[in-house]
Amino acid sequence: MKTVQALLAALALTALLSGTASAADPKVGADRHVAMGLQCETCHGPDKANPQEPTLQTCTQCHNIKALVEKTKNIKPANPHVSPHYQDQLDCINCHVMHGKTENFCDQCHQFGFKVP
Repeated sequence: MKTVQALLAALALTALLSGTASAADPKVGADRHVAMGLQCETCHGPDKANPQEPTLQTCTQCHNIKALVEKTKNIKPANPHVSPHYQDQLDCINCHVMHGKTENFCDQCHQFGFKVP
């Protein structure tokens, strides 16, 4: 799954760098980041020929985990940002696929039915 995500990220990064993706029409998370003025390097590092896959540490440079946990504490049946498996340390890109359709990582084993923005 990580290989597919890395491939999708590379394809989307190529589209952004070539100008074929539009920041004015924010359909995926990466588009929303670009629309806010962030560059690809913010998440993928400075080497455009070898973009890095974002990690939890990449995302938490801007996004506060504790605030996300608090914001989603009343989601039922369980807080999607805290689990008995990962606590609050699951890589964000498992659900928040920035260059494609988001997915509910937990639903691979569970049936929580979380809607992932």
